[in-house]
Parts: sequence; C-alpha cells; structure tokens
Amino acid sequence: MRLTSGKWLGSAGLLAALMISVQAARALSGQYETPPEEDPSVVLDGNQLGPGYAVLSPVRSDGFLRIYQVQTDAGVEQIEGDGLLRLRLKEISALVALESLKNDASFVSGLKQAAMKPVQFVESTVTNPVGTAKNTVSGVGRMFSRIGKGVEAAVSGKGGSASELAASITGQARAKRELAVKIGVDPYTFYKPLAAKLDETASVTTAGNWTVGAITSLLPGGVVVNVARQADNFRTLLVDSSPAELAERTAQAFRMAGVSEQTIGKMASNPFYTASEKAAIAYQLRAMPGVRGLDLIAMKAAEAEARDVAYFQLRRVVLLETYNRTVSGLEQVRMVADIPISLRRDGIAAVVLPLDLVAWTETGARTFSSIHEGFAGLPFPPSGVDFLITGDLTPMAAERIAAFGWDITGDYPMPDGPVQ
Repeated sequence: MRLTSGKWLGSAGLLAALMISVQAARALSGQYETPPEEDPSVVLDGNQLGPGYAVLSPVRSDGFLRIYQVQTDAGVEQIEGDGLLRLRLKEISALVALESLKNDASFVSGLKQAAMKPVQFVESTVTNPVGTAKNTVSGVGRMFSRIGKGVEAAVSGKGGSASELAASITGQARAKRELAVKIGVDPYTFYKPLAAKLDETASVTTAGNWTVGAITSLLPGGVVVNVARQADNFRTLLVDSSPAELAERTAQAFRMAGVSEQTIGKMASNPFYTASEKAAIAYQLRAMPGVRGLDLIAMKAAEAEARDVAYFQLRRVVLLETYNRTVSGLEQVRMVADIPISLRRDGIAAVVLPLDLVAWTETGARTFSSIHEGFAGLPFPPSGVDFLITGDLTPMAAERIAAFGWDITGDYPMPDGPVQ
C-alpha cells in the first residue's frame, strides 16, 4: 500500500511550529478507535493450523502489534507481534522435525551411545524472559505509551552454566550451533523445548562417527536451510564462535559502528536478546558506515525491557539497514519524541517501523503527533516524511497520518534472513 498526500515543507520559525501544532491538535481532537479483531486464517493466509500448533481466534491488537494466542502441546502461549509469531512457528517446525528423528533406529542407537558417555548433558537452563502475559497490550505498546515521560528500562544480567562448559569441551556446543544454523533457527533460542531438543540431538555427535550432516540427512525435506543463499558469513560466524568469542566480536562490531562503551555494556547485559540477536544488531549497524548517530539506535535497543520490545528493536535495525541500502541513503539519526528517527541525505525523514497493524488509538495518536511536532524542534526540519511499516493501517489511522503530510508505505516486507 502506498498513500501520498503531498509533502510537508519544513521551515524555521514560529509559523512552521504553529502550523505543526495545529495539525497535531486536529489529529488528536477526533474520535479514537479500538483496534479490530481479526480471523487468524485471514492474517496467516490459512496457516493458522500446523503440526504442533494452532493459532486461536480472534487475533487482537493494541494498535501497534498483533497479539496472538498459540495452542501447543505445552499449553496456550501469548505471542506479541507478527515477527515473534513467525519465529515461534519456525521453531515449532524445527522441533517437530527433530522429534521425527526418533523414528530412525540408527539415530536412537546413537542417542543410547551418547548417554553412556561420562559427560552428562542436561536440559537447557536458559530462562524464558517473556514474563507475565498481557492480554491486550504488547510491550511495544507500553513502550510507545511512555513517550515523553523519560522512563528508563531496567535490565539484569544472565550467566552461563556448568553444562555449557562440559558441552564445549566435547564439541557438542559447536555441533548444536551448526545444527541450529542448518535448520534455520537460533542456536541460542529462548524456546526451551527446542533448546533442549537441540542439546539432545547434538549429543549424538559425541558417539561414533555421527556428524551434523549425517543428522540433517535424516530430516524431512524442506527443513534444512540453504545457507549459501541466506547470510552465509553471519551464519558461519555463529557456528565458529564460542559464546565468549561471539560476545567479543559483537562488541567490536558495535565499536566500529560508533556505539559507546556504556551502550555496549547495557546491550551485553540485556536478557531479552539472544547472543545471536545482539550480534545481528551490531553487524547491521556496522553495515551503515557514514550514518551519524547510530549510537542512539543501539541505546534504545539496549533499553528493551521485554522480549517483544527487543525483537521489535531487532527487526527495526534490520529494516533500517535494508532501507538505507535499497530505498534511500541515510545521513544521520536524531532523537525525536524519544524515538531515534533517521534523516535521509535528501532532507526527508524516514520513520521506518516494523509495526503490524496501526490503529488510531489514543496512544497511537499521541505517538505519531509527538513525532510530527518533534520535527519542528530539529535544527533543520525535514522537507518531507516517509512513513514505512511492515504491516497495515486502519482507514482512520491512514487518514489521520496522511493529514500530517506524510507519505505512507504499508506491507513493506522484511528482508530474507534469520530475523523474521
């Protein structure tokens, strides 16, 4: 979807600020709306049911992200956001495929041999950081609701375990990373059933002549990812780096992108990203040389205080790097209404956000009006605004945002790769 309502020509002085305030007041003065409930079969193009899962009806939204209820063998899980849902469904697919290996007698024999080894491999102790589920508001929605309030996120560190050291000594840890990469999932996944299954499956490599290639040859067709087509260098980095090495390489990539040591430290201790995701953010920022102010994006990402907020920030960085490379070159990042906003070399502001369904709620109205008003406070206000999202807008939201003079692009696809 592409909506064009003309360009808002920025100019310095009281008149421009007054006109912006009037526009924002008009946008806020009208009726708000409740985000629509949707049929999962429509949202997911008929993929609401699959091996190991069912997405329950209805699908709700808070005006920013969709909120899903997913039924699995373990119960009902709330998942906030299209991106996290795609990630979870991919993880469930991988789990089902790995479970099918127990139908192969030779693999079962390998498991028995591995179990006889002196080193014990226990279930993954990675903690699920999602926290208490919220019925109608995502973490991203709560994040936007705090615009202008100066709320700081509080994060805590997370350590490793003795079993991880044992696994690294035997080579099982590398085998787990290689196996995960080959089937297109995160080696450091937070999904505990998959983490445990990856550990168990990789333990077979400690018995006899089993290799990861031998294991994946037993998997159903379509499960193994063609690595040559999807970020080969990054995936190789994940496989070949120990957790400590990956953390150091991540920090170095952040430094090369101009990120401060304070922000690097906050990101390193944030428990809501996997190690792979922290690396992905660092390398995506490094891939935008010459863009000033990237530390603002990293700082906001490091403040994530919920899993869905973290994945939103990860998707935003990936989307922004793609925009810089394929749509229009960026010059700098400035903080506008407590949100890092990119300014293009041609003087247009790029408001690039991985939002699922934008509705004109009270929070949404305040968010976008604050951004619009904030442009007047920049030393050189933008000559136009390109508002690009990965999802859709309600008619009311599209009308109100277009009234700002913003150009609107919806349904912009996330690039192919491990970030959904």
